[in-house]
Amino acid sequence: MTLDGEVARLARVRPFSVMPREAVQLVAFSSVKQRLEAGDALFSAGDAADAGYFVQSGAILLLDRHSPPGAGRRVTTGALIGESALYAAVVRRVDARADVDTVLTRIPRETFRRVLAEFPEAAGKLRAVLAARTRSLVDSLDAARARSIDGRAPRPRATP
Repeated sequence: MTLDGEVARLARVRPFSVMPREAVQLVAFSSVKQRLEAGDALFSAGDAADAGYFVQSGAILLLDRHSPPGAGRRVTTGALIGESALYAAVVRRVDARADVDTVLTRIPRETFRRVLAEFPEAAGKLRAVLAARTRSLVDSLDAARARSIDGRAPRPRATP
């Protein structure tokens, strides 16, 4: 795949969708391609996560060790695996292995951070998106808590 094609694909998924093309180009150029054969492990639950993976072609199975056999999530071309690893040091919660021969782009956290440092407007947009997602998650948790504790709907939260 050409660099332009890779940039176009990356630009369709978050967090890259809020970044200028030049920033996405830098991410694509600075990242490493990785090939896996069907059955190869990408990572295991409990591993430290220092990168996200963009599926260029193929498919990855994400498997929870506590789920029944055959119960997993299959992610295919155009998906980003491990978005949170781009932002912070986290631990992998699932096993990941190639379902078929797969090509990935490995995006190290440090590369992502360097790109955001060079594009502060993109970093600001990304902070706003993450804040909105966090607010939405908190609101959903509040609603679930209210329903489970006292069976009532939560009061709407004031938006700053």
